[in-house]
Parts: sequence; structure tokens; C-alpha cells
Amino acid sequence: MIRWIKRSFKNRIFVTVLLVTLLPMLLCDVLVMQLAIGNSQELLDQQAVNELQLLEEELESMMEQTDALTRELAESTVVRSALRRGGSDSKLLYQVLYQESAQLRDYAVAQVYDSEGRRLYSSDSSQLEVQLPTGWGALRSAGDSQELSIEADREAGLNLTRAVRSYDGGILGYILVRVQESGFDSLLGDSFGSSNDIFLLDGTWRRVYCSDSIHTEEKISAMREALLSGQELGDGYYSIYLRALDRGGLTLVLQQPRAYTPTVMSSVYYACLMMGLLCLVLSLVCAWIISRYLSKPVKELDEAMGLVEKGDYDVELSSDRSDEMGRLSSSFNRMTREYRQNLERSVQHERELNETELSMLQAQLNPHFLYNTLDSMKWLGVTNHVPQVAAMATGLAALLRAGISGDKLITLEQELELLEKYLDIQSVRFEDRFTWETDIDESFQHCLVPKLILQPLVENAIIHGVANMDDGYIKLSASAEGETLVLAVEDNGQGMPEEMLAALQSPDKEMPAGHLGLRNVDRIVRLYYGRDYGISAVPRTGPGSRVELRMPVRKKEEENA
Repeated sequence: MIRWIKRSFKNRIFVTVLLVTLLPMLLCDVLVMQLAIGNSQELLDQQAVNELQLLEEELESMMEQTDALTRELAESTVVRSALRRGGSDSKLLYQVLYQESAQLRDYAVAQVYDSEGRRLYSSDSSQLEVQLPTGWGALRSAGDSQELSIEADREAGLNLTRAVRSYDGGILGYILVRVQESGFDSLLGDSFGSSNDIFLLDGTWRRVYCSDSIHTEEKISAMREALLSGQELGDGYYSIYLRALDRGGLTLVLQQPRAYTPTVMSSVYYACLMMGLLCLVLSLVCAWIISRYLSKPVKELDEAMGLVEKGDYDVELSSDRSDEMGRLSSSFNRMTREYRQNLERSVQHERELNETELSMLQAQLNPHFLYNTLDSMKWLGVTNHVPQVAAMATGLAALLRAGISGDKLITLEQELELLEKYLDIQSVRFEDRFTWETDIDESFQHCLVPKLILQPLVENAIIHGVANMDDGYIKLSASAEGETLVLAVEDNGQGMPEEMLAALQSPDKEMPAGHLGLRNVDRIVRLYYGRDYGISAVPRTGPGSRVELRMPVRKKEEENA
């Protein structure tokens, strides 16, 4: 996988865009779901706590009211008198019982029992022929306690009982307040949500009240087993909340349906899965489109560079983009055009150099024949005692021998030796009407120059400068300007015409007729060293002229290295 990613720029963009688009969406999907579930459960937990608090307050209020009622009745002289007489003051006791139990009448029944457990009075219309045991149960608990006794009765609900005692501590009877399931419905029905269930359990976790009578015992048994085994109360469908009451050892249990049951969670997970698949598909499509768009110019550039490597320099990229890739395409096209132009210039350069060398080779064919002829003339001059003929033939033969030799570059010292032979010949021809001088330092003697490069410059100075003078003067000097060797030929002749001066100073060096030698010298130097070098003329205010030849400073040792 990593190798596939690294193999292509397009693949890297594709994976990057895919991760950038897909991961945030999936993370948001998961986080939103977890936050929704967590917030929902937190709200439900808070709601359950509030409902338990309200239910506890209702039960505590009921117990306080019952405690006050039973204490009032137990201390009432009417109740005491009725119990001593065996119920003879029933009318007055009923009146007191009705008045005192007004606050509890909606959900509880107040009853009066004698010391033997017979029910004598009741605030409801139930029959009185009921007797409770005094040896166990609610009456026994009340008789053993000085306070209000609270005891659960599976069939009767919750019994809150207080003993009525005489002044000497004997038991005259009992005040019993009974809250049945219907009373709990009235008391607690508005304190919890309709979807929740309430369990009121005694100290042994037996049911006192349950708002849902279906499978009550199974639910209580399951909660008891979970509590004893240390497991979490509730299951995937319900949450269980406990609240222990301060009085009576009672426990209040709230059963609340979970917002996210297993069925709901399955639906949520399915929706998240579908959303994740949709995000994946959208991310794949977007990543493919973006990677293709971004990598297309890179691919085109790579293919174009491959064609250039194979030798196709005519390839060009077409792009209407104005961004970095557009500028890169333009730079590539400019580079290929410049490369083609340089290649064409290089080919043209080689062609011109070859043509020049061919011309020079053709010009050397006749000199080869002339060299043999001049050698014969020299021996004829020696034999017939004509030294001038022998000297001119010897000098000309040396020049021709140098012209047909294979070396293209010679040292400046060798070039000056050939130039001296040429000047000797010209001195005989012009009957010593001019003199020459060389002012070249020893440090320049080993510099390499093209062969016979100075002869055309000196010839130009003789023919166009001092040929018609009796005191002509020619000077050859050398100097250096940085890494450039400057060879200068000066004369005191009639000077250089304006058109000739302009031609030497122009970049094209279009020489007038009769100056082919200067043109060839400039062309050879430029072909060897580049367009920055060649012949130039220096304007002079007085008589004479000065022509300079510029080329790089290169010595024989450097060439050999």
C-alpha cells in the first residue's frame, strides 16, 4: 500500500484528499453520536434524580403528617376516653378523627384499634369487624416503640402505627394510618414521568408499592439478585435508580426506560454505517476528481520531459492555467524553445566551423604544390647566387608549411616566428619602406592562439596603411584585461576609413570589399571562443590605425592538463 502511494504523485494526492475529507466526517459522525447519547443519558439521569428527590419529599411529607396526626390522636382525651369506655363516645371520636385526618384523606385511611386489636373506628366507610393480632405485625411494632412504627404489608400497603398509652404507660389502643396502592397512586402519581415505574420496598426488599403491577415480583427479584452479586442494576432497556429513605428502612426505586435501547442503538449504528459509506463514496469521488485535476499537469509535464529525454525537442505543453502549474508549463515551453535555439546555434556553429576549415583545407592544396615549387626556387637562387630569391622562397615555404600542418592552435611565440618570416618577405617586396616592432612580454609567449591569426592583421596594416610611405611603422603588442588576451596591431599610415571603422565596431562585422582576411580572422576567433571575442578597432585622433584582437588567456600547460 505504501509502495503504491509513493509510486505516483496522483496516488499521494488521492490518499491525502481522501483522508482529509473522510476522517473529519467519520470523526464528526462518531463524536456527534457519542455526544448525543451521552447528553441524552445525562438528561435522563438528571431527570431521574429530580423525580426521586420529589418522590422522597412527598413520602417524607406524608410521614411527617402521619406522625403529627397519630401523635395528636394518641394524646387526645376524646380518643383516650373512648378507648377506656370501649367506644361509647363514637360520635365525638368520629368527628375528631375526621377533622384531624383531613390532610391525609385523599390517600390514607386513619383507624383506631383497642388494646386487643379490634378495629373500633375508621375514617372510611369500611366495616369495623376486623381484628389485628397484637403479638406480631404492625400493632406489635407500635407497642414496642414510643414513636411512630412503619411496617409494610404486602396486601394492605404501608401501615403507620402509634400506640395510645395511659398515664401509667399501659396500652389503651392503637392509631393506625394505612396507605394502600391506590393511595400511593394519588400521593405519588404526579411526581414522576408516565413512562417511568416506581417501586417502594421495605428493608427486606419486599414490595410495598409498585406503579406497574405486571411482572412486579420478577423485576424486584432480578434487582435483588443484581444487587447481591454486585452487578449493575438495570439492563439494556431500563435504568434503575435507588434512594434509601431515612424513616422506616424503606427504599425508593425508579425504573426509567433507556432512550437508546439495543433496538434503537442498532438503528443508530445502521444509520451511522450508511452515513459512513455515503461519506466514503463521496470522499472517493472528490479525492479522485481533485487528484486527477491536480496531477494532470504534472503527468503531462512528466510525459513531455520523457519525450525530451528521447530527443523530441519540439514538444510543448498547452495550458490555460494561471497558477503555479501554468507558470511551470510556460517555463518548460520556454526551456524547450531555448534548448532548440541553442541546439540550432550549435549545429550552425559546427557547420560554419567545418565550412571554414574546409575552405582553409582547400586553400592549402595549392600551397602544398607551391611549397615544393618554392623549395626548388630556393636551390636555384642559391646555385645562381641570388640570396634575395632564396630568402623569400625560404620564408614563404615556412609559411606554407605552417599553413598545411595539422595543428589548429599554436603558442604566441610560434605565431610570432611565422609572422617574422612574413614580414621579411614583405620587407623585400616593399624595399624596406617600413619597420616593425614587437612589444610582447615573456609571460604571454606561451599563450595559445589560432594558427596564422596575426598575419591578416599585419597584412591589412601594410597594404591599407604604410604601403605608400617611405617611413612606415608597424607595432605589435600584447596585454591582458582580466582573463582576456588583447593583441594589438598599430601603424602610422593614412588611417582607417569611416566605413571600415564602423564595420569593425558593429556586432555583425560586415567588412567592405578587400578585407576578407579580417573577416575570416574575426569569424575563426568567434567560432573558437564565442561572440564575446574577436576583432575591434580603436578610433584615433591622429594618423594611423589600431586593430585589437581579443581571445581568452589559455596556455599550453592548461590545454595539456
